[in-house]
Amino acid sequence: MDYQLLSKYKYNDSGAIRSVEAVEREYQERLNGYSTVVSRLVPTLDIDLYAQVAKYPLFFVQTTSLLALVNKIFRHSAEIQDLSNTLPGVASEIYRRNLLTQEVYYTNKIEGVDVTKHEISTIIGDLDSKQAPQKRLTSTVRLYNSTTSGRVVSIHDLTDIRHIYDQLLDGEIPDSKLPDGQHFRKQPVYIGDELKKVHTPPRTESEIQESIISLIKFMNNDDILDVIKAIVSHFMFENTHPFYDGNGRTGRYLLSTYLAAKFDTYTGLSISTAIHAEQNRYYRAFKQADDYQNRADLTLFITQMLTIIVQGQQDVIQNLRVLTEQLDAAATRLHQQLSDDIQWTVAFVFAQSALFTEDAITGVKDTELVEFLFNDDPKRYHKVSVRRPIQELETQGVLHMIKERPLQHVIDDALIQK
Repeated sequence: MDYQLLSKYKYNDSGAIRSVEAVEREYQERLNGYSTVVSRLVPTLDIDLYAQVAKYPLFFVQTTSLLALVNKIFRHSAEIQDLSNTLPGVASEIYRRNLLTQEVYYTNKIEGVDVTKHEISTIIGDLDSKQAPQKRLTSTVRLYNSTTSGRVVSIHDLTDIRHIYDQLLDGEIPDSKLPDGQHFRKQPVYIGDELKKVHTPPRTESEIQESIISLIKFMNNDDILDVIKAIVSHFMFENTHPFYDGNGRTGRYLLSTYLAAKFDTYTGLSISTAIHAEQNRYYRAFKQADDYQNRADLTLFITQMLTIIVQGQQDVIQNLRVLTEQLDAAATRLHQQLSDDIQWTVAFVFAQSALFTEDAITGVKDTELVEFLFNDDPKRYHKVSVRRPIQELETQGVLHMIKERPLQHVIDDALIQK
């Protein structure tokens, strides 16, 4: 029989409701089972529209299906790393930028923030430009970019949480919704709208601080599998809802960067896209986990989130396989058309850029290409000499200029099959 939450377990197969004592016995058996992990986290659970309770320790049962999903995530991550390791350097970086665009786009889309992928792509394309003006979402993009490029996020106290929030959402939160407490909000809120309340989190800043302090201790506990710890932390952060606005985006950022650090960058940058595709399942899992009848049982919440992570990984694997085949085909066509080795190398870099990004503006810029080739072989690809084949390829119609400052070319569509 499939694992059931207590809110469903109380209705047995005959339709009669199990007694309170029977449900309590089942709860105690789960809580004290050999495969159960009981934490010191105590989420705020909803009894009804007005009443909440915070007395049940958060726990989960390591079911066979849950552990199978964990194993699948490890296998998928290894496959993603194998596939990405076969990519040329530019293709790998451009694909990371593409996933970064989608991650920032969808984490905002989930919250109803009006934004386009082109806006985000433009910011990513200008990250290294000192002349680029500050735009909305620039702070979000910069923080995602730095943490998914290898910088590990360390969280040891309340100030660290607030610092991440301030960095991530700088300029994105209206003044009326900025935190008004020492670190977090001071006033009570509820999640949902006027017609349908979904969850009422801790009401006072002292309650929020107590919850977040426990969460930080949990996040730094190495006795729990990393992916499960990340999911439990994600739930607990959203359950606490420490800010008036921006909790979802902050929570998904923490989840994304943690997965990127513990598994691979592509897994970390596919989580919001996968959540958006399963948005109803995502919110339903939260609602069930917030229900006091289930007594802080996170087994099915973890299982649902693991499933979403796996789906995101599967999409990445499928994309990488297809794009690798297309890149191989483009290389063959370029060999047939170009006899000059340096011209072919330059054109092949632009082919990688075109295939591995959705928006040309986030593709490789001319200065980036020159720098990349020079670092690869400074004797063969001198910075001055590389600019000449770019001009020659433009004259031949192989490349087309799309931007002057900074100078940027793209390869002709006829030479790739995107």
